[in-house]
Amino acid sequence: MNNDNIQAYGTLCSLYYDATEKFASHKEVDFFISWIGQHPGKVLEAMSGSGRLQLPLIQAGYDVEGVDHSSAMLERCHQRAKELEVQVQTYQQSLENLLLPHVYGTIIIAFGSIQLISDREILVKVLKNLRSHMAHDGNLLLDIFIPDTTIEKSSVSTVKLDESTSICVKRRHIFDEQNKMVMTFSLFELLVNGVIQKQENELIEIVWRSDEEWKELLFEAGFEIVKIYDQKFKESEKSRIIHAKPVVKV
Repeated sequence: MNNDNIQAYGTLCSLYYDATEKFASHKEVDFFISWIGQHPGKVLEAMSGSGRLQLPLIQAGYDVEGVDHSSAMLERCHQRAKELEVQVQTYQQSLENLLLPHVYGTIIIAFGSIQLISDREILVKVLKNLRSHMAHDGNLLLDIFIPDTTIEKSSVSTVKLDESTSICVKRRHIFDEQNKMVMTFSLFELLVNGVIQKQENELIEIVWRSDEEWKELLFEAGFEIVKIYDQKFKESEKSRIIHAKPVVKV
């Protein structure tokens, strides 16, 4: 695989995830609705992608903005919002250099996306940036998980977009359990009537951390953990939602 041609969350990836993930499960949407309903105010979903969670929350009547670095994902989000006839506000920015015009009562990073930030220093900077965009009594909700290291190291899956068009994705996982990291190489192929029309390479790293590590990271960024919720939004996956609040300086 040529690293010069590798990208993350490109056009084919966004189409594939829209076809396979579509929208957050009812359990996941209901969890965040129950939370936001008790803590009114403007909401930011960071690393919001193509609107998997953001759009259902907007449909439920909440003011939820999104920010993501992937132009392809955000383009799909706006296309899907148009199809649903809802208005959506997004920003194409890196969380490492976040600068938004609003302050938020609740900031969400769902679907384990925070674990894509493998570098500790960058993660602390990201968390500090989120804190600077948060109301003094705001709430940060981070969805974390531990990857299943027993899964097949290689896999192939295909999803149909319409009668003649499909996307095939070939994946290879490399686990480094000592450093609690997995690297996933993916090749996305767009096929029309069985003929490859376009290819897209992707490399992502996912890290997982202990509760104590998260406590230290968040404290360094100016947060304190209030509670960790154990959730099961899908039968096959377990999520843990870290609820943190800004440390109040006296």
